[in-house]
Amino acid sequence: MSSTVEFENDLREAVGRLVGERCDSGRVAALADAGEPADRELWDELAAMGLPGLAVPAEYGGEGMGFALAAAAQEELGRGLALVPSVSTVAVQAALLSAGDSPPARRWLPRLASGEVAGAVAAGRTVDGWTAAGVRADRTPGGWTLNGEVPVVTEAPAAGVLLVPAGADPALFLVEREAVAVDPIESLDPTRPLGAVRMRDAPGEALAGPASAARVLAAAERTALVMLAADVVGAAARALDMAVGHARTRRQFGRPIGSFQAISHRCADMLVAVESARALVAAAAEALDAPSDDTPVAVDLAAAHALDAAVEVAGGCVQIHGGMGFTWEHPAHRYLRRAKAAQALIALPDRLRDRAVSGLR
Repeated sequence: MSSTVEFENDLREAVGRLVGERCDSGRVAALADAGEPADRELWDELAAMGLPGLAVPAEYGGEGMGFALAAAAQEELGRGLALVPSVSTVAVQAALLSAGDSPPARRWLPRLASGEVAGAVAAGRTVDGWTAAGVRADRTPGGWTLNGEVPVVTEAPAAGVLLVPAGADPALFLVEREAVAVDPIESLDPTRPLGAVRMRDAPGEALAGPASAARVLAAAERTALVMLAADVVGAAARALDMAVGHARTRRQFGRPIGSFQAISHRCADMLVAVESARALVAAAAEALDAPSDDTPVAVDLAAAHALDAAVEVAGGCVQIHGGMGFTWEHPAHRYLRRAKAAQALIALPDRLRDRAVSGLR
């Protein structure tokens, strides 16, 4: 147990150091505002560290360390608003692993684990989770072709392979990026690019048939929720640090504003929100590594709490900075954008709580 904790601490320190060097606010703003799909230099450095393959078993070229450590690393990436497609890539890895040993897994998992390609999930969204989004799958002599459009796909501009549910009774397919058109779309959070995916007779590689597609897609969604929640916990932790730092140095009436009760109490509430969210997300990530009947509920509740906490903390950071926090040049607003946009990427927190309650009945 102690060795695992030590490894996690070392991992956080290494990733945090790299993020600190590569994700200063000026560089992040320049890449995001220029519409770059990803920070390729940072992604390559993370790949050299083995980060994209943390959750992938060694037999597929990964590190075999599990989703809990992948979530810990994602928290550090979230602190720097890192422009890398790690959340969606790990979700696609989870789908491949859930589908079992197969030619698609043997083909794609090593490439995803090495960072050679990134992944994205081209699915629609309902109250109950991910589903097919009007994409049709047609059997051909050579296999399958897919036709249709998914209007919003997270991190699609940087993806090399897409996981696509298709058909009235959905099956799951893998589609190479070169076979589809991806149109970048404007996002509230430019540090996590979105794209509209259009498929016209795109060759699809079957991953799971209708009998198992829902289970496999649910595994991908749960993993994406945990990774997204870990990411916003990191963003919230950084926003808290910024707020406390400003409260210590900004002076009014001859004293630091942090000495005023309203500010000090707000910072204390923000700290509680960050730490409680971190604990819940860590527990949910561990549940992914040791799944049980309670895992879906643990994931939904942890993600709902983390997403709400991130908005609360990032909003508090902006307010503590006063008018300066709303200016485009100051980085505080980017953390609020990250948190607010994350709430809408998979499902709003209230919907996650409703789903969790339904799962308990």
